[in-house]
Amino acid sequence: MSKIGTSVQAAAMNIPPGTFHGITLIGAVVAAVTTFLTLAAALPAWAMFLGWVGFNASAQTTREGVANLAAFLLGIVFGAATGLLIAWLTPRFGDLSTPLAVFGDVVLVLSLRALPRINNPLAYFLGLISFFAAGQPPSLRLLAALAAAGVLGAIGAGIANVLQGRLARAG
Repeated sequence: MSKIGTSVQAAAMNIPPGTFHGITLIGAVVAAVTTFLTLAAALPAWAMFLGWVGFNASAQTTREGVANLAAFLLGIVFGAATGLLIAWLTPRFGDLSTPLAVFGDVVLVLSLRALPRINNPLAYFLGLISFFAAGQPPSLRLLAALAAAGVLGAIGAGIANVLQGRLARAG
């Protein structure tokens, strides 16, 4: 992108161009370090990024981000339970098992928007996606790996948010 293009974007966001680029670099550096740590721990980087996105999904404060992380982690557990439910339903209902289980997930997750604080359906769904994207049967080891990767992503997101906020206030 040209300097003019980024200057126009920065002005539209009411951020000086130098601060705009600094915020971008902070996000990139923190994401790279978080990815390195995730891979060094032999965890899936894609699950780390789902945790990062889950933390930030509609969050305006760190407290809301932590609540989103809780919803993300519960979503992983719901995914494992859904995997078990599908396996249990399949001999009885065949190809209808997965749609029935998904129906139950959606009813559960959308009903949880009424919960105080831990009420972000997007974060729950990201946890569900994390489980199903792994493509493995439910196990404590899988849940621990996905949760650890998601927590690392949320920590990275939180650190990036704090550092970016400090730069924005200083700029």
